Amino acid sequence: MMASNRTLPILLALFLTVTSIAATSKATAQGNDVQVVLSIAGFDQEAYTRLSIEVGRTSSTTLEYACLWTGVLVLKFTDVSVADRADAMTYTRRLLQSAGIEKGIEFLHVHAEPRGSGKC
Repeated sequence: MMASNRTLPILLALFLTVTSIAATSKATAQGNDVQVVLSIAGFDQEAYTRLSIEVGRTSSTTLEYACLWTGVLVLKFTDVSVADRADAMTYTRRLLQSAGIEKGIEFLHVHAEPRGSGKC
């Protein structure tokens, strides 16, 4: 039995909707790359060592820059599941807490972008 002229457009619209939803969920399944610039009051060699150990536990986190004199750090998280700036800050705070750094933290800049092809 052949579909009537009315059901064909409905079936086509349904197919396109399902395909679009599947593509969207696949795109959101990819993580984000996040760069966090922060200042930590009283950041010293001991705190740097503890943080370096915590950063080294995972391949998705790197300590891109650290200045002991000013306490400015740049952390990079690769392919992490964060939805917005607040999630990235919470993720960073958890990392710092695991290194015993809980006070004097000031977020200077947080940049998150979807991970995907064509990125350097």
